[in-house]
Amino acid sequence: MSQINILVNYYNFDGDWARPYLAEYLKNRPHVLILPLAYREIQATDNASWLKIYGCGGEKYDNIVSPFLSYGYRQEDIEWLNPYDETDHLGQIRNAEMLFFTGGMPEKALARLEELGLTEAVLRFDGIVAGASAGAMLQLETYHITPDDDYDAYGLWQGLGLVKGLDLEVHYLDTELQNRCALRAAREHGLPVYKMWHEGGLLVADGKVTAMGRVDCVKR
Repeated sequence: MSQINILVNYYNFDGDWARPYLAEYLKNRPHVLILPLAYREIQATDNASWLKIYGCGGEKYDNIVSPFLSYGYRQEDIEWLNPYDETDHLGQIRNAEMLFFTGGMPEKALARLEELGLTEAVLRFDGIVAGASAGAMLQLETYHITPDDDYDAYGLWQGLGLVKGLDLEVHYLDTELQNRCALRAAREHGLPVYKMWHEGGLLVADGKVTAMGRVDCVKR
């Protein structure tokens, strides 16, 4: 199977800006495993608190599932990786045809993958890998952080390296801070930085980058 990566800001990839690009890959409802691992410690510390956010009827459940349903998915096509249950998580990854990483803080998701012993399984995965916000950033070889409510300072971080040769400015709003950080990142690691507006994202197929919707790009 070709290497396909989908990088978006939010759970709105069923919009007209993305559907023409993604329908080809989602039309047969590849079995998707959702990995909600980027949550903040204050949000979930055990199974009960995790389920309040990501379980059926939880705070984020409908928003995450909604775009898949729009593409014709059934509930049984969608599986969740709960880090607090006793499910065979390696088996879940092996049986999936698509991995979807949710938003939050990318380094938290990467640390939890490592704690669960799943990093290598994700690196070997040969299906579609998609993600929103943090779930897009963690797919990169290197990504930068623009200061916000979660991060006090700019920084460069290492991702999984599933997507190479680019960086992202997620949730782009053309602010002076975002533009400064995107340009700094482009200069520091010599990569184009794609600035994704709310209705914007990237489809990376066998290394070929296609902009979906509204995306700007800055180079060093």
